[in-house]
Amino acid sequence: MIFTDLIFFAFLALVFSAYWLLRGKEARLSLLLGASAIFYGWWDWRFLGLIGFVIVVSWAVAAFAARRPVGDRDRRLALIAGISANLAVIAVFKYFGFFADSAREMLATIGLDPGWTALNILLPVGISFYVFQAISYIVDVARGDMEPEMRLRRVAVYIAFFPQLVAGPIVRAASFFPQMERVKTLSSALFFAGLRAFALGFAYKAGIADNLAQFVDPVFGDAQIRGDTDLAAWSNMALVSATLAFGALIYFDFAGYSLMAIGVARWFGFYIPKNFDYPYASPAIDDFWRRWHISLSSWLRDYLYIPLGGNRLGDRKTYRNLMVTMVLGGLWHGAAWTFIAWGAMHGAALAFHRAVFKGRAAIGFVFGLVATQVFVLLTWVPFRAESFGDTLVIWSAFTGLRDGGSAELSPWIWLLVPLIAMDALLGKGGLKQLKASHVFRQPAIYWGSLGVLTGILLALYPLEASPFVYFQF
Repeated sequence: MIFTDLIFFAFLALVFSAYWLLRGKEARLSLLLGASAIFYGWWDWRFLGLIGFVIVVSWAVAAFAARRPVGDRDRRLALIAGISANLAVIAVFKYFGFFADSAREMLATIGLDPGWTALNILLPVGISFYVFQAISYIVDVARGDMEPEMRLRRVAVYIAFFPQLVAGPIVRAASFFPQMERVKTLSSALFFAGLRAFALGFAYKAGIADNLAQFVDPVFGDAQIRGDTDLAAWSNMALVSATLAFGALIYFDFAGYSLMAIGVARWFGFYIPKNFDYPYASPAIDDFWRRWHISLSSWLRDYLYIPLGGNRLGDRKTYRNLMVTMVLGGLWHGAAWTFIAWGAMHGAALAFHRAVFKGRAAIGFVFGLVATQVFVLLTWVPFRAESFGDTLVIWSAFTGLRDGGSAELSPWIWLLVPLIAMDALLGKGGLKQLKASHVFRQPAIYWGSLGVLTGILLALYPLEASPFVYFQF
């Protein structure tokens, strides 16, 4: 069940109607918890026990830690135990097979046969998101930043809240728990706030991202299925175009999901902060990471980079902390060496930017914008490619030195450039100015433009919806 499926709209309509017909916070929270269990169980009911384990462990550890003073040994041990238990869930289901296979291949290179075969463990959808959310709750309680929630149902709703359960944004407990206590009323302002966010997210996902997949999948998808040799069929321009398309796809896909999650949460009276702030308008790599996947980048900053020492221990350790944070951030995205390399490249870029510019902006906005986006585009290659071999083939296409094949992609793909530029410009305040302009104050023009836009989106809606990119993480 994904947000663009008809079954989800039926599910949402039923839950929405029942939620606002109920009276009382407790009844509504129980409904949300039951709906979240159905939503998550729709993917694979067997993993309901897994998320239940994460919920119970997080609730119990936080409750135990709160009985000890801040800084107490038992409180620290409880924190370590809670983090370890949650990380163990990810380690088993997401990384055990990867490290076991890597060790097997390493031993094979020196002539040793370890005797085990490749492991294939099913990855539960959304596991990285709800585990990180659970860890943030445990850490905040253990550090004394917030009081623990002693009612298990509330902890369960926080971790399993279905709008953002499978792909974020990662929500902080300190902002979510107080919202469960507030009296909520359905109003036109609340409904239309949710509708605006959901509609824009739907346009991003169904109207743009799913259509971009028609360009990306024939190139990257074939490479994934058949291996490096298949890339030889594509010309250099086709590989460059597909890389550009993927850079747009992952943005519109994930930003679209985040906006829809924000919209659905608003319909139930909950506020979830934005997850993207037009990152392709960033003039520097550190600015890019303040705008891209904001909930993850801020999580890595607050729960990894700063505890490692942040920038308080001198330049060398600052660069080390940046590298460690981004490498682990890359590994969070997937159990593959290509993701680790992607994280390492971004860590090195952040360290380089800090060393050269000392926190100042790059020389010239245009230069910084172009350099940042070219770097981001090139690093999307190992992020999406299935191997380092695929990565080198695609990078070589950018040089023009590769002897490419004859297969081409549609030239319509280059409409991506003005599309991304328009999105960035509208995001820099242009949309507010456009809405406030004299022309769009005319009801006929406003509603006519809205109707034309809706018609275009319906015409672009693909026959088959693609899964959200970040579901695999």
